[in-house]
Amino acid sequence: MLTPSERWSWTYCEQRDRLLLDISEQAQFCSNLSSQQLTVKPVQQRFAVNEAELFWHYIESLGSLALGHASELELCLHALSAQYLQLQAHKSWYFPEQVTSTVQHGDVVSIVGADGRIAALVIAEDPDCVTCLMLNDVQTLAGKIIKRTTVLRLLRNRVSPFNQPTMLARSA
Repeated sequence: MLTPSERWSWTYCEQRDRLLLDISEQAQFCSNLSSQQLTVKPVQQRFAVNEAELFWHYIESLGSLALGHASELELCLHALSAQYLQLQAHKSWYFPEQVTSTVQHGDVVSIVGADGRIAALVIAEDPDCVTCLMLNDVQTLAGKIIKRTTVLRLLRNRVSPFNQPTMLARSA
């Protein structure tokens, strides 16, 4: 298994128009974030201790889903790259309300789409919203397909802990 290192560094590649994580001389992770989505374009930004802690936290959370090491690693690195993503407006109207419950940074949550429940990883939170990395493609209530590894900001009442059965809130 790949282990975080102080030799890892974030950089922006103009040729690819992507945020990259240099892992070693032979390995590089290419995120799906382009320059238009980034708050800054890092140049050899060293991997920090808090990122290594998040790496292990995300790997542990994703491990409960039995995805396999390669998928866990890919999703974890996409989640870590989201720290460079510009703050987004929430996209809660794409998903129905659920019974509100407490979820925290690093939790695997359930989101209900037109085709059923899907899993997402909480990668940021504030009092009203959570920012989630989609772990699968999902079809929204409006029929739009949101791709795996897309980052969405949602109101807290649109997510529930993944291990709990999803119960839709009733609206009058």
